Amino acid sequence: MTKGGAGGSWRRRPSTILWMLSVGQLVSWGLVYYTFPLFIAPMEQELGWTRSSMFGALSAGLLTAGLCSIPVGAWIDRGHGRLLMTGGSLLAAILLVVWSRVESLPVFYALWIGLGACQAVILYEPAFAVITRVYGPRYKQAILLITFLGGLASTFGIPFAQFLIERIGWRPALEVMAGVNLAVAFLIHWLFVPGPHEKPVPIAEPRPQTDGTAKKSPLAAAVRVPAFWGLVVAFAGYGLAFSAMSFHLIPLLDERGVPIGVVMAIVALIGPMQVVGRVLLMVGQRHVTTIQLGAGIYFAFPISMAMLATGISDVYGLILFAIIYGVANGLLTILRGMAVPEFIGPEGYGIVSGALTLPTNVMRAAGPLLASLAWGAFGGYTPVLWGLAVIMLIAAAGFAAAAVLSKRPR
Repeated sequence: MTKGGAGGSWRRRPSTILWMLSVGQLVSWGLVYYTFPLFIAPMEQELGWTRSSMFGALSAGLLTAGLCSIPVGAWIDRGHGRLLMTGGSLLAAILLVVWSRVESLPVFYALWIGLGACQAVILYEPAFAVITRVYGPRYKQAILLITFLGGLASTFGIPFAQFLIERIGWRPALEVMAGVNLAVAFLIHWLFVPGPHEKPVPIAEPRPQTDGTAKKSPLAAAVRVPAFWGLVVAFAGYGLAFSAMSFHLIPLLDERGVPIGVVMAIVALIGPMQVVGRVLLMVGQRHVTTIQLGAGIYFAFPISMAMLATGISDVYGLILFAIIYGVANGLLTILRGMAVPEFIGPEGYGIVSGALTLPTNVMRAAGPLLASLAWGAFGGYTPVLWGLAVIMLIAAAGFAAAAVLSKRPR
C-alpha cells in the first residue's frame, strides 16, 4: 500500500488500519451477529411470533450473506473496501433501528435479509481481504490479530445487549446498539479502510503466463485448481456443523437434564476458548504450518461431536468438550484466512475467498433447519450428533485433499 503524505499518514499505516479494523470487527460481530438469540424471548412474548418463524428470518439473512460474498470479494479486490464496509455499517445501523420498530413478520424477514447483506461486507471475509491488500506477505500475522480481538465479540456483545434489554427493553436496546455501531464501526471503516487509489501490497509475484493464453480472471483460475474444491468441502462442512451446534447446543443439553446453570456456563466457556486457541497460535505461529494447523482443527471437530454423541452430561466431560470445540472453532477462522493464498494462490484474494464463503454460508443457513428435521425424524439428538461427526470427517477429508493437491505443480 502506498504511504500517505505527512498529513493524515498515521491513518494509512498498516498497524493503525489493523488495530482499527480489529475494533470494528469486535463491534460488528458483537452487535450485528451474536445478539440475535437474546431478542427471541421478548419478541415472542410481545409479538406472539413463533421461534421457528424468527429463526427463519436469521436463516434468510445468512443465505443472503452467502449469495453476496462473491461480488463483495470482487469489489474489494478492485479497492472498494472502504465504500462497502462503510456503507454496510451505515445500513446495519439503520436496519437495527427498523428492527426496534418492527410489528410485521414480513418486515422482519426483509430487514434480516438486509442485515445478511450487511454481514457480507462488514465481517471477517471482507476484513481479511482488506488486510491482505494492506499487509501483503505478512498477512498471516495480521489475520491472527484481527481474529483475536474478533473472538472477544460475543464476550462484549452478548452481555452488553442483555444488560440493555433488562434495563430499558428490547426495542430501545436495538436503538442503542445502532448508535454504537454507527459511532464505532461506521467511523472506523470510513476513516481507516484504504480507498481504490491506494495500491495493494502483493503477497507474491504473479505467476507468469507460459502457454501464450490470455490471462484468466482470478476466480476462473481458482476453480481450475483442485485444492479449491477441497476447501469448498472443508469449509462448507464446518459451516453446517457450526451453525447446527450454535442453535441446538442449549436444547440438546436441556434434553439431557443438565441444570440450566451448567448449560449457561458451558456455552459461555466456548467463546473464551476460541480466544485461548488464537493466543496459543500467536505464541507458536512460527512453528506451525497451515497444513499442521488444519490437521489439528479437523481432528478436534469430529472428536468433540463424538464426545457429545456418546451422551456425556457430567460437568467435567462437558468442560472438556467446550475446550476442544471452542479452541478448534477459534482456530478455524484463522485457517480460512490463511489457506486461500497458500493453497490456491495470492491473486484475487477477495473474490476467491468470497467464492469459498458462498457454499459455507449456504450450509450455515441450512444447518439449524436440517438439525431440527433430523431431531424430529430420529426422536433425539444422538443421531444428529453422530451425523455431524460424519460431516466433519468428510470436511477433514476435503481439507486433506486440498493440502495434498496444493503441493502438486500447476
